Amino acid sequence: MSIDRTQPLQPVTQVQSRENTESAIQSRKARSEVKTDAQGTQVSLSAAQSSLMKPGSQDIDMKRVEELKTAIRTGQLTMDTGKIADALLRDTQDFLKGN
Repeated sequence: MSIDRTQPLQPVTQVQSRENTESAIQSRKARSEVKTDAQGTQVSLSAAQSSLMKPGSQDIDMKRVEELKTAIRTGQLTMDTGKIADALLRDTQDFLKGN
């Protein structure tokens, strides 16, 4: 095993931002409603998927995220490790019962 690198590291490609403009949404909607007759397959989005594609529908509470960031920065975030451990054990037990 070599510690020295033999090849230079390549930079990670940047993530493209999600387009939330009306034209981008219409374009995505048009692509999702395309029907192909080659095999007789029709694809349609569920109501939940359609609602997620609408602008302004956010599943992340940005106010809560900022509160957590501030608590982490100031060192005021406390975690109940016992509660986390109990949940992990319970989840693992449920998983093992299912197998």
